Order: sequence, then C-alpha cells, then structure tokens
Amino acid sequence: MNEEESEIEDIDQNKLWIRNFSLSILLHLLIVMTFLYLYGLQTNSAKINSIFFTLDTKEYIQDESDIKEKTETGVNNDEQVEQNEQVTENKEELKTISFSDIIADTSNLDQVYSEPTLNVSIKYPKGWTFMDQNKKKKLDGVTFWATDGSYNPPPYIHLEVVDKDMFIENRYAYKIDMEEFQTYYNDPEEIQGYITQIYYLRTEEDEDFRLKLMMKGENEFKLFQPRFWAILKSFNFGSYLF
Repeated sequence: MNEEESEIEDIDQNKLWIRNFSLSILLHLLIVMTFLYLYGLQTNSAKINSIFFTLDTKEYIQDESDIKEKTETGVNNDEQVEQNEQVTENKEELKTISFSDIIADTSNLDQVYSEPTLNVSIKYPKGWTFMDQNKKKKLDGVTFWATDGSYNPPPYIHLEVVDKDMFIENRYAYKIDMEEFQTYYNDPEEIQGYITQIYYLRTEEDEDFRLKLMMKGENEFKLFQPRFWAILKSFNFGSYLF
C-alpha cells in the first residue's frame, strides 16, 4: 500500500468515526427528550390534583374571610345605624313653613324679568336693573341690584340655575312647600357686615334654582325681607310659566 492509499483510508475512518459519534449524540438526545416528555406527563397529573387542594384552601380562607367580614359588617352596621339615626334627627329638625305665615310685600314689584330658554319669570322692584348670564345658549344666572339710590351700598339678588345632583336636603333647616316647587333654606349669615341668605328651589323639571340675597346691615336686611319674600313668591319656570 502506497502513501496515497493510506491517506484515503485514514480519511474514510475519520468520516466513519464522526458519523458514529453523531448518531450516538442523537440517540442520547432522543432518550433525554423522551424522559422529559414522560416526566412532564407525570408533572401535569400532579398539577391536576393540586387544583383540588387549592380549591379546598381557598374555601377555608374564604370561610375565615366571611367570619371576619361578618364581624366587621356588624360593626359597620352599628355605625350605619347611628348615622341613619343622625340623619333622621336632622330630618325631624327640618321645619316646614307655610307661605301663609310669611308677610310678603308686593308693593313696587312693577318689573318682570322673563327668559325664554328655561321659561323663567320673576318680578323685581321698581328702580332696580339686572344683568343675565347665558351658558351654551341657555340661562345660567341673572343678577338684580338697586340703582335708585335708596341703598348704600345697594343690595343685590342673584338667581342661579344649578345641577339637581347638588341638592342635599340635610344641609337645610327650613322648608316651604310651594305649588310648583319646594324651597329649602337656613338662617341668614353675616360676613363683614353683609347679611347673606340663600334659598334652594327644588323643582320637578330638569333644573333646580338658587336665589341669593345679600345686603349691608342687619336692620336693612330685616326691613327688606318682606319684599324679598314677594320676589321669591313671584318666581315661575318651565311648564308653569304663565
């Protein structure tokens, strides 16, 4: 055998060794993958059983949570009862007043403000003027004030359109049942010599209203009160206008 034939034989043996080595690796990989697959099936079976244990554990935890929740609910219920009792007391304190018990001065209420978008109408005294404000082409509010020089500084009255969700009955101490709406209000408040009183007008329409009076001086406020009652009584709106 010459040198060239010897080299060829060596190359063939190397190829054979590489092939056998590769087949051995593939065989071992196949065995490992088969083992992992079978182990995975067994693991999944264990997970199925573990779900039942998880459910039992959750039920046990839920039972304890129910007990705790019932205990806390009992405490919360006691607090709620106390709050409800306070609300009931507040409602009992709400004094309903009849307009027949109020002296309204209708003299000099010669001017009428009327507005078409909400069909609002209200009287205001002679010698007063007004400025209204619109929002999205609808009435948002109107302010009246004296311009005849009878008061210094002049009082003013503001009628405001409000969202019905703003109404909280327990905030008010007095209530007047009108034919078309209900009026809620509190005692007047004094801030730096100015007396302010706000009346919430609760309606059956889409909007509610607030009527606010502000004057300088307690005596002046009391003297103007019968005139303000007449202004409030003249208020009309919506389908009740005219």
